[in-house]
Amino acid sequence: MMKNWFSYGWITLALLACTLNDTNPTNTVCFVTEMIRYQTDQNGQQEISRQTLNYQNGRLLSYSDRSSDRAISFDFKYIGGKVASAYTPDRSTVLSLDYDEYDRVKTASYIINNKEQSVFSLYYDTDDRSVRLIRLVETRVTLPTSSFISSRIFQFSYGEIAPNTVDIVAQTVQNGYKDGSRTEEEMTFVQSADNHSPFYDSAQTILLALLALTNHTESDAARYLQRFDSRSHTRQIIAANGGITLRETSQFTTEYDNHFNPVRSTQSSHLTAPADSVPADRTYQHTFQYLCEE
Repeated sequence: MMKNWFSYGWITLALLACTLNDTNPTNTVCFVTEMIRYQTDQNGQQEISRQTLNYQNGRLLSYSDRSSDRAISFDFKYIGGKVASAYTPDRSTVLSLDYDEYDRVKTASYIINNKEQSVFSLYYDTDDRSVRLIRLVETRVTLPTSSFISSRIFQFSYGEIAPNTVDIVAQTVQNGYKDGSRTEEEMTFVQSADNHSPFYDSAQTILLALLALTNHTESDAARYLQRFDSRSHTRQIIAANGGITLRETSQFTTEYDNHFNPVRSTQSSHLTAPADSVPADRTYQHTFQYLCEE
């Protein structure tokens, strides 16, 4: 059986299950502390993004996200064992969270300089204590610079990836534009039931997904919610007329530590678009570091 689960006062995840192999016979828990993504080309390796997380007793103390066009860090205010808000050191930027009667995040508001930017509404699969998120709606009160997207609707589909083991196997994002038009992005995943995602031991994955989505260019919320590692995924961008404007297939070659956590992963992506007669191949590297405790 899988190692014992715990939450340090947070909601215990409802997706606990046995995997094909004895994935961790001890009670060691590992929290991801750094995630770096690089793009590799003929000019070498260039860092695209870096996320850093700090913990105390298994719960987040701070989170930072750095890329070429954004650098932000958050601290957290806890009330009753739950994150009430995430805020930047100067308090100019705040992500405020509200909970339902089952202590699940119900809504979140993203505010910059006292001006609301986005409201997130979260929906779960049943009206009980399950924290299996199936739908997340972002309504943009203030449109980000250079963006015409006024709303995003994320849908998460779950499936059995091994006997008695369930994870997110698809994500759909419907983008609504201020002129009333819509596009859709679909992602499907092939998951490994034998290996963990970087967030396997985190009981705050929904918070991490919301923090990531405060970056208006981030669309892969599923990777923060998945508990197992991806072997591959396919991504399609679908225009309002139903035509596919971009298709990307990615394969992952991953190294794992002795706790079944990914430490280094190579992503080989093949992109095709009807407007471009020459397919593009891209290679990315991902590295991860952890704080492991017994």
